[in-house]
This record gives sequence, C-alpha cells and structure tokens, in this order.
Amino acid sequence: MLRPKIGLDWDDVTAPFNSIAIQMANEKYDFEPPLSMEEIDSWENKGRAGVIKEFYQNEELYNRQRVPEKNKKAICKLMEIADVYFITAVYPDFMGIRAKQILTEFPELPQENIILGSAKNLVQFDIILDDAIHNILETPATYPVMMRKPWNWKMTGLLSVNNLTEFVSLVKQIIRSSQAKASTIVAPCVLALVGASGSGKTQIAKELCKDERFASPMTYCTKKSSKHIYLTEEEFAKENFFEQTQYAGVKYGNKKEEIEAVLAQDKCAVMALDMCGAVAMKRHFPTAIIFIDKDKEELILDIVEDDFSPEEKTLRILSIDAEKRNRQICDYVIHNGDGKAAEKIRSMILSVKW
Repeated sequence: MLRPKIGLDWDDVTAPFNSIAIQMANEKYDFEPPLSMEEIDSWENKGRAGVIKEFYQNEELYNRQRVPEKNKKAICKLMEIADVYFITAVYPDFMGIRAKQILTEFPELPQENIILGSAKNLVQFDIILDDAIHNILETPATYPVMMRKPWNWKMTGLLSVNNLTEFVSLVKQIIRSSQAKASTIVAPCVLALVGASGSGKTQIAKELCKDERFASPMTYCTKKSSKHIYLTEEEFAKENFFEQTQYAGVKYGNKKEEIEAVLAQDKCAVMALDMCGAVAMKRHFPTAIIFIDKDKEELILDIVEDDFSPEEKTLRILSIDAEKRNRQICDYVIHNGDGKAAEKIRSMILSVKW
C-alpha cells in the first residue's frame, strides 16, 4: 500500500459539530449545570442533551464550524502520503454550504474528493476515520478507524484514535507494515504487546520481566485492578499522561518519565497496549509492535473465566475478530499457544549491551 485512499468524516472528526450544538443550546436555554459533550453518551442521544438535535438543521451551526489549526496541519500531512477524500452525511439543505466549507478550508483538495451523503457503506477506501459506530461496522474499508467520542466509548477492539495527529501516525504505521516485516528487534526499546483480550499479553509481560533486562512501566487506570494503579476519574484527569487510551469505558494511562527510566537502564520496556497506544509509543520511542496471536476458542474461554462484568465480557468477545485483524499492521506476530511466546520474543532481540 504505497499511497492509500482515505475517507475522512467531517462532523466531530475534522471540524466540531456537537460541541457547537451544545454551545447553542446553552445559549438559548441557559441550562444549569450547562450541557457538556460527556452527556452525549449514545448515538441516539436520548438524555438531557437530546435537545441539541433541534440545532442540527440550523444554518448558524454550519456557519460556526471552523477546522482547528492542528487538524488542518494533520490533514495536510495526510495529503502528502495518501489520497484524501471527505465523505460527509449532511442535510440536503446544507450540502452547498458544506461543500463550500470544505473547499474554503482545503483549497488544494480536488472537488471530486468531496462525497456528500449518508451511504458511506457504498464507498470503498483503504482507510476510513469516523465517529459513528454504524459507519465503522458497515464500511467495506480495509482499515476502519474510530474517532473516540463519548457516544462510542463502549466499543472495544476497533482501531481507534483520540485525534487526527494520532491518526496520521496510525496511517504511517499501516503503510510501513504493508511494505516490509523485520525479523529482529534492537534493544533497548519499547516492546508494545497488542492483541485481543485474553491473548495473554499481561502474562507474557510478566514472563519477560523475570529477566532483569526487561521491565514494565506502571500503568494507571480508572478501574480497580490488581494489574494496574487505580485512580478515580477526577484523579486520572489531573495526571499529565504521555499516552492514554480507553477500553470498554475504562481509561488507561502511562507516564513518559517512567518509560524513559527503563530505557535509560538499557532495558526493554514491556507494555500491554491497544494499537492506538502502541502507535503513540512509536512516535516518541524506538518501539516494536508485537501482535500476540491466539486461537479464537481459547480467547473466548479466557474472557468467560475472567472476572469481567457480563456486559464487558460480551463486548470483548464481540471485538475479537476486529482485534485479530490488527495483526496485519504490527511489526511482528507471535503465536501464544505453546507457552513459549516470551522465549520467542527474547530470541528476536539484538543488543550489543546485553
């Protein structure tokens, strides 16, 4: 994949939309407390924030939309390495406004690269980025990527990012992985272990860390667990995490200084991450992304026997196929079925200092 075709959503991915509707609702109704984005916790939006739907057909909302400068820069970088299209669902009355808006923000974009309409499942791209779960699940794109928002927080396993800067890094990883696979890992580096829930990432990390040449930096999360340091939502928000992600509604974060401390000792920092977190590591540290593969039947059995809630077990099982597809964009794939995964990883590492 030398130059992929990428389909980008507009509302709440490229330019703000619901946040503007919330602002307009607060201005009109003077809510106390004011409405916030976090209250839009489902696509149906049936809660208190449901009132914002009345502004979706208000021309003022569209007139207020502006693409943040950081998003413009990220999309310009995408245009250097990919063919970028904007595919956006918009009310017929505002199609002209939307097309003009896109061309004003991105005058270098060919007009034919603007696709207006809601039938996104009929258009073929290599990669798409969208915030709507139904668009992600129905797309024929090879790599569907979800922009994390409060209304899709329960989804797990899908490739997902928090912003367009992360998306650019993910696209670069997809391009790199499609061109070549390495056979050795040079230490010290971050070993980012990714894979479906139940694949054994945590156990492999523990096995590796029995060797003094490996260490796992602390991970902080908003769910009480023996594996991580627990923080309340308020405590988590106050921390300055270098990398953070969300899985099944639980937030996870890592601190840059703790990773740097491991690498400074010429050790490999072993971390169980999702793809978004692994790609974030790669932007800042020498990182090997290792997919831990395991038979689907074993994955389901491990999830069922774990102490997750019934809802979380269901979400994790439903996400297995999506997560297993991520193996295609990892640097290495290790099968975890014979109890020798940690040994296989150790055998792949080269270092003149060890």
